[in-house]
Amino acid sequence: MAYCVKCGVELERDLKSCPLCSTPVYYPEDVDEQTLKRYPERVQRPRPKHVNLVPSKAFVYLMTFILIIPIIICLMIDIRRHSTITWSFYPAASLLLIWILMAYPALMKRYSFMKVVTIDIYSVIIFLVSLDVYSGGFLSWSVYPVASLLLIWVYFLLSFLFSNRNPVFIVIIGYISTALFLYLIEQATKTIWFFELAVPILTLLSVLAAIVVIFSRRIRGTAFLGLIFLALSLLCIGTEIFVNRFVFHQISLFWSLIVAAVLLPVSIFLFFVQRNEEFRVYLQKKFHF
Repeated sequence: MAYCVKCGVELERDLKSCPLCSTPVYYPEDVDEQTLKRYPERVQRPRPKHVNLVPSKAFVYLMTFILIIPIIICLMIDIRRHSTITWSFYPAASLLLIWILMAYPALMKRYSFMKVVTIDIYSVIIFLVSLDVYSGGFLSWSVYPVASLLLIWVYFLLSFLFSNRNPVFIVIIGYISTALFLYLIEQATKTIWFFELAVPILTLLSVLAAIVVIFSRRIRGTAFLGLIFLALSLLCIGTEIFVNRFVFHQISLFWSLIVAAVLLPVSIFLFFVQRNEEFRVYLQKKFHF
């Protein structure tokens, strides 16, 4: 039985309007489904999987003409004043580097992330070396940023080429690359610390990283996080031992024990949570995760 929505009087089944107030009668089963929808359905717009940060060719052409003007002005003033290129080399080289970093992806028909990173890093390397050479030296201060950029490029190359291979192999290549980088820094600074300090710490870090990678396929959930905390504790303890032996010629522990006192109980707790299913379910219900 239906009722009037305005006066509440009881209505018969076949009535089209209320006999008391003449309000139209609508039956839910007779109403079209589209009539009930006061608002259109929300349509999810397809979003691109990645944001295209590569500028258009028109923008590159515009920026090319904009950058050419200050380069020409600097060169003309410098040559007019000194009859040769002196200070104008620095702004001209800087603007040329900006143009290379901006224009390369837009002007190439086919490019990848690794190609763009490679061109950008080596462009910066050539720029730094040219500044170092032009300022009167040859690979003096530029050794440090150049070596750092090459190491970054190696890390990108490892993640790009060996992403589907054994992660332990990536750890080994990363160990060798980082060791070569540190050895180059030692030779540039003409000091002795590579074999006594850098190699032990780097070896410990690589061994712990390899262990974490190997057990990552066997350990899941909170136990894997506990393994990471355990590895961090061992890394801090080993680092302090190596540093104190190198600097003070003695083995003593202080700050690493504080770090281990925090991380080790957390690691044991996470292992216990992973092994005890009843306790894990209790925590999930209690903290809603």
